[in-house]
Amino acid sequence: MNIQEQQQHFKELVKLMEHTLFKKGDDYANADRLSNFKLSGAISGTDAKQIALDLIAVKVSRLGNLFHSEKVNNESISDSILDLANYSILLHMIVNEGLHTQNEKHTCFESTEFKCNCKILCERNPDYL
Repeated sequence: MNIQEQQQHFKELVKLMEHTLFKKGDDYANADRLSNFKLSGAISGTDAKQIALDLIAVKVSRLGNLFHSEKVNNESISDSILDLANYSILLHMIVNEGLHTQNEKHTCFESTEFKCNCKILCERNPDYL
């Protein structure tokens, strides 16, 4: 796969991830799009982060089974990988929820360079860690 093919694949995958994330979010959440993780955490005596990690673990386990299976009955390998990527994004949202006020703006993601000029907590900011 060359760089152009990789970029095209990535763009298509991100569009599919976005569509899937928001469509499933409509089924699972209310106005607080992370509410299902928070409620599940409260019910199980943990928190939203742990619920997201548990779901990531389930997807990794599922992929392991699919890679060693001759027949896939329901959810495909591609679907499981897509879900795994989206659960990772949702975990990122859970971890970062409330860190930024409406007046603060991430500017580092507007650049193609891997550096941060944000004046807020940001994982690209060297002072973040």
